[in-house]
Amino acid sequence: MADIFDKCVKFMRESPIVKGQDRIAAKRVMYRPSPLNNAGPWIDIDGRRVLQFSTNDYLGLANNPKIRDVAAKIVSKYGVSAPMGARSLTGTIELHTELERQFADFKRTEDALVFSNGAYATMGAVAALAGPRDLIVLDRYAHASLLCGARISGARIRFFRHNDVEDLEAILMEAPRSQPRMVVVDGVYSMQGDIAPLPELCDLCEKHGARLIVDDAHGTGVCGENGRGTAEMLGVEERVDLHLGTCSKALATIGGFAAGAADVIEYLQFCAPTMLFTKAMPACVAAATLEALKILRGAHDLRKTLWRNKELLQGELRKRGFDIGETCTPITPIRGNGSDAVHMSADLYNEHNVWASAVLYPAVPIGTSTLRVIPTAAHAPEDIDYFLDALSDIRNNNSNASGEKVAPAS
Repeated sequence: MADIFDKCVKFMRESPIVKGQDRIAAKRVMYRPSPLNNAGPWIDIDGRRVLQFSTNDYLGLANNPKIRDVAAKIVSKYGVSAPMGARSLTGTIELHTELERQFADFKRTEDALVFSNGAYATMGAVAALAGPRDLIVLDRYAHASLLCGARISGARIRFFRHNDVEDLEAILMEAPRSQPRMVVVDGVYSMQGDIAPLPELCDLCEKHGARLIVDDAHGTGVCGENGRGTAEMLGVEERVDLHLGTCSKALATIGGFAAGAADVIEYLQFCAPTMLFTKAMPACVAAATLEALKILRGAHDLRKTLWRNKELLQGELRKRGFDIGETCTPITPIRGNGSDAVHMSADLYNEHNVWASAVLYPAVPIGTSTLRVIPTAAHAPEDIDYFLDALSDIRNNNSNASGEKVAPAS
């Protein structure tokens, strides 16, 4: 008799991702215990001083005392979980509605809706807005949460080649004009570091009557003169139909949001499953996010430092012959084959006290691996130099070694 758990046994025996000792090494590296205070740039692990290069704390706000203080005051008075209940029942408080007003103002939209998790915002919006008679066209590298929302919706799903506007147009031209359709992309792609061609996508969606949904998780706070994201950077804020984002990157809290036309946001209030059927964002998080958003809006110097660090790191990596693809944002993917990134991540940690995370399928194409590095505004130039020298040392040692290299225990 067939057993639905058979795939688990098969994975252990013949995983197409990483096999044998590589799988054991990958688990050891990818799920290595992290300290509670892990935002960096330097963290303490059992008395070891470790350079952190893999968090999404772009502006260094994770340890900002003002943000921590407002959250602590709420927790000391009301506890961690308040308010109890889903937003549609007993969970909505004034902090939520104020945060929504601030997100709408920040994104220059009519209204906004706050979710308790970033993936809930993306999944819930796509799932609610599409249905079995509709067409969703996603970039091939769109975030997994967007694909999950598309699958939940029951809509017909098509993919276009990454950032290929001509391929997207061919798909839209095949669909009947009577079929409602949406195009779903990331603003900044989380594993590649490149940016969606939003002006061309806006032109195409307007031409073919499609709605454009942009998940700007990694662009919010980072891109644009005022940190409003990829759409601000590319001058198309008013042409994007729905802006999605997370609070867990540059804002350094947790949660997500959708920002757009008032009637769309009200529809999501009533229809987004990830809004209706889960607990509301805790008050301490909402208060911290309000403070973080206030700081982020004026963080021009932090953004300049972030982009200077990005240029320094990526310029030197290219000079030293590392393959970092077409990234044009702080996300820096150092590419390899097979389990190369797993071994490099382990060696950096064990030999140089550097934390740089390895990424495997399904986050990157099967058969490849990536060392995903993110310089932040909190890193000093000396930190970047230290990392570059450590990385070059590991590469040189590996190139001189013979035989199969297995990541040592961390």
